[in-house]
Amino acid sequence: MMKQTQEDVAKIEAYRKTLGKYPKPSVTADIVAVRPAYSELGEGQWRENPAFALEVLFIRRGQWPFAGSWALPGGFIRPTETVDEGARRELREETALEADRLIPVGVFSKPGRDMRAWIISNAFVSVHKRGQGCHVRGGDDAAMARWLLLKSPTVGHGRFSLPFYADGKPAFCLSGAYREEDLGGGTVLSVADNPLAFDHAQIIAQAFLRLLSFDTRKLVFFFLPEKFTLSNYIDVYQYLTRQSVSAANIPSFRRQLTQTKEPLLEVCAGEREDLGGRAHAPAKLYRRRINA
Repeated sequence: MMKQTQEDVAKIEAYRKTLGKYPKPSVTADIVAVRPAYSELGEGQWRENPAFALEVLFIRRGQWPFAGSWALPGGFIRPTETVDEGARRELREETALEADRLIPVGVFSKPGRDMRAWIISNAFVSVHKRGQGCHVRGGDDAAMARWLLLKSPTVGHGRFSLPFYADGKPAFCLSGAYREEDLGGGTVLSVADNPLAFDHAQIIAQAFLRLLSFDTRKLVFFFLPEKFTLSNYIDVYQYLTRQSVSAANIPSFRRQLTQTKEPLLEVCAGEREDLGGRAHAPAKLYRRRINA
């Protein structure tokens, strides 16, 4: 930070006296935390679901407004922290989850979006990998925190449908319209029958569009461990694109990833998957190629 001169100090003081003429919004951060879906087998033991899917972390609000409603973790930014720092703090305080990677989704500032006051939200996606967030819990003004399964989402031709499940049963579905754009994946225009607090349904839909704006072949790596099988990669790819890779096309798909001028994958020489006692030939392990 530049050192302030006496002239700077005087002008800053004069400027601050004029600020009372302008209304000031409060600033918040809301976080869409996502991870690969898991099934609980027992104390401390987890495994991936056979068919890849994502889960999104929700809280139950413990206070007015929208007490008891599903919502995203988040809260007000303090004057002594950046928006990123505030987002990480709020996620930790409300769910006990530490944010690893934060991806900006957008700024949500529609007048009246929050009945309490003029509040502007900065939204982020927080991407988590295997083993992260297994024991989230509600804290601060969150009565509880829970991962909900996002099963078979559909996005395309200006429409989206994001069905969420709890304990294998439908919890709610976010559906609506968006405008397709070259930059950022698109803009959500409307959400039908918003079941969440505030405008969090719009934020979640916008977050999903933001993720899909990335090169899907590279986006897959966000949800894989450092070393993985080709089947692991294909499972995530199919979920994100809603496109099937048939058994007959797997050799061609593998060549596109490993034998082009700019390959994305490389074989972990001499390494195979840990079968955990399962009776079939162990598959080769791959990893993301450096600089891919």
